[in-house]
Parts: sequence; C-alpha cells; structure tokens
Amino acid sequence: MGERDMPRGDCSCSRRAFLKGCGLTLGGFGLASLFPSALIHHALAFTGSSDKRVLFIFMRGGNDGINAIIPHGDPDYSLARRPTLYVPYNAAYDLNGFASLHPALARLQEPYQQGDLAIVHRVGYANSTRSHFDGQRIWENGVPSQPQLFEGWLYRYIHESALSSGAALPVLSVQSTPPLALRGAEKFVNIANPDNFNYNISDPKRTKFKSSWQSLYGGLEGIEAYRPVLSQTGVKLADTIDEYASWDQANWNPLDPNNGWSLFPVSAATNQPGFATTSFDFFKSVKVCALSLLESTGSSPNGTRVAGAQLNGWDTHSGQGQLTGLQPDLLSWLAYAIRSLKIVLSGAATDPRNYPSIWQNTVVMTMSEFGRTTIENGSHGTDHAAASCLFVAGGAVNGGVYNCDAASWPNGVMLGVNGRYLLERTDYRSIFWEILRDHMGASPATVETVFPGYTAAGLGAQELGLV
Repeated sequence: MGERDMPRGDCSCSRRAFLKGCGLTLGGFGLASLFPSALIHHALAFTGSSDKRVLFIFMRGGNDGINAIIPHGDPDYSLARRPTLYVPYNAAYDLNGFASLHPALARLQEPYQQGDLAIVHRVGYANSTRSHFDGQRIWENGVPSQPQLFEGWLYRYIHESALSSGAALPVLSVQSTPPLALRGAEKFVNIANPDNFNYNISDPKRTKFKSSWQSLYGGLEGIEAYRPVLSQTGVKLADTIDEYASWDQANWNPLDPNNGWSLFPVSAATNQPGFATTSFDFFKSVKVCALSLLESTGSSPNGTRVAGAQLNGWDTHSGQGQLTGLQPDLLSWLAYAIRSLKIVLSGAATDPRNYPSIWQNTVVMTMSEFGRTTIENGSHGTDHAAASCLFVAGGAVNGGVYNCDAASWPNGVMLGVNGRYLLERTDYRSIFWEILRDHMGASPATVETVFPGYTAAGLGAQELGLV
C-alpha cells in the first residue's frame, strides 16, 4: 500500500509544550499560537497563471433531493408515499416539464434562467452504506472502497497540480473543523470563527512577537525547497493573520442592486430576508469564502483558488417540512447564498470596493453525503437513502437540468433500490473530476491519483458536460 493510501493523522511535531493548546481549527490566537505550529500552510507570492477558482458547500446530514428538485413527472412521487411532505405541482416552479424547483429554492430561478446553474439529480455512488460517517468521508476522500481514508480528493488535486506552489493563501475553508476534502500532508487554513481570526494580544506585544520570529525566516532563498518545513512549522502565521485582517470582512457588506438588501445576512442589521438567526454563521462562512476569491486577482500574492464552507442540519428524520419547516428553511438559505455569490462574484453588487467580475472563472458546487427515502416515515420525515441532487453554478457552467427528465428518469427509479431508495445514475466523482479537469485545468494524467479507480469504473462515460 502506497503512502497516499494510508490514512493521514494530524502532525504531532510540537516544538514546545505550550503548543499542545493549539487546535486544528484557527478560531483565535493567544500568546502560544503565535509560535510555529503544524496548523498553518502559508508559502510565498503566487506565481501561477491559472485564474480559475472553485467554492464548495457541503450540505451535511443528507439532503432529501426528491423534495428539493421534485420529479413531478414520475407518478411514484405522490401524496400516498409522502402524505405530509408532498409538494403539489402548482406550488413549485416548473423547470423542464418534468422536474420542479421546491418553492423554498425560488431564488435559484434567476441563475437557472440565465444559464448559470446546473441542477443534477440522481447523484451518488454504488453500494452506499447509508451511514453519515462513511458517506461524508467517501464524498470527501473520493474513494468509495476506502471509507476510512482520511485524505481528501481536493487535497490530492491541489498537491498534484501544485496549486499551492508560491501562493500565499491558496486554500481557505470556513467551518467548525477542517474539512476532510482538504486534508493531507500539507496543512491549509481553516477559520472556525471569522470574527476572531486574530491575535488575542495587542500592541506593543503583538508587533514584538511578530517581528521577533518572522525576521528569522525572512532571508530564506529558494523558498520552494523549504515548503515541507514551512508547512509543518507554520512560519508564515503572522502574514496569514495580517492578510486576512486586510480584507476587513466585518465591514464588507455588498448589497443586492435590485432591492438594497445585504447579500450576506450575518446579523440582525443585515437580515432583510428575515432568516432565523441560526443562519448567520452559514452566511458568514460563505461571505468569507467569496471575499477570499475576490481578493485573489491574477496578480494577487494571496492567490486563493479553493474555498469551502458547510451547511449543517439536513438529517431530517422528523419534522422535515413540506412548504415550510426544517428542510425548506435550509433550502432557502442555500438558494439565497448561491444567488448572492453570483451577484457579488460577477461584480454586480452595490459595493464601494468595486471588485472585478470573477464569475466566469468560478464554479460553486454543492455536495451531500446521501439522499433520503422515497417513502415518508412515521415521524413526518425521511430516512437515510443513497442518491440525491446537487448544484453547480458559475459563469462557464452549462446550465440546465440533468438526470431529471422523461429520458433519464424512467418509471421505477424512485423505488429502484429495495423498493424505497432512488436509483443512482451519475457517480459524484465524474462530476467533480470534470470540474477539476475542464474548469480548474487539472492534468488528465492525474485522474487516478485524484480519484483512484476512476478509469476502471468507467466513470468517464458518466460525465455530463457541465463545464
């Protein structure tokens, strides 16, 4: 078994006892965490030529794709099977005469109608165990046969493509813990609390500590030769904090040019849509991800090319909701976020910063570990299943509905597995590899490194031409 096949553990190369207090997630820094740790990856100025970007949102818990993108053309979607969850056709938004958009996803109509949104149904992988733990790891490690592999497919792409070579902040995630999709031998920045990604000490101590140890490494030449050491010691920690601080995310409030609403509702003052306050952390994470990409122009020394966030709460065993409720609330937040990303990344927001458009060079993609049962359970919810839907948005995306029309959705597929699970049609790896290769520019020769077994499984034949 090769090195890449082995599960990765967290580095334990602390240089002093006080480093034991440092966690994998950087939510705020006290005195101890100003010193080198294994937890920051930060090299020097960006020298690459690619200006492509990707932003992922993991919908953790298992989204009920059948009630998100509704197959109204299938008679198996019925009130009899979903007595409290069934969404009538006239309450939804028709997409293609067969599939309909849940009314909570109404804000996705705009990017869809403009051709910037691909909606893909029946996505999954063969032989799902319907376990949250296995499912999330498999979607993030890219190897369904190894649910215990703790190394991400996005990490392998970044490593094989040398995407982080010479980049200051090539990868940024904003969630409670670093996502497995980005885990590997090198460590990338994860921000647990965007409002507290800073020093816990003030000047003059702040300047003293920054200057005293940063200067020790300032004269290194041929810095690429030191990348493994830099990755493990985090000697660029101070620059990382300062780079993030320069974005001043707390005071960035881009507005919808149509109604003047805040594109990212992160507080009572910016919550014109009236979402629950529990949505604020999600919108803040998406906001910071968007800002990291906007700050990464082709000549920027920052160079963020991969950003990621998550939205929890999709495990709807009970009280899932029909037109309102748990799942509809989450769908409405997701739709608002994707539409906001389109507006702000295309330079259309009302924003005094006047960032240039990067929408043509950006792909926003979602993922969720599995779908839900076709048949409603006794608690007005749905249970773990297999295939679900996902969304891919961007200026270069070939928009439309995939795998949810009369040609691709024959009768019986909603009950195609064990009489209660939607039958998978497209392996998730074929979608993500297509995005990496045709959008991000990954070399075709690296496919077996990024997604082992891709060729043998014939996944190339499942590619949909999304970008």
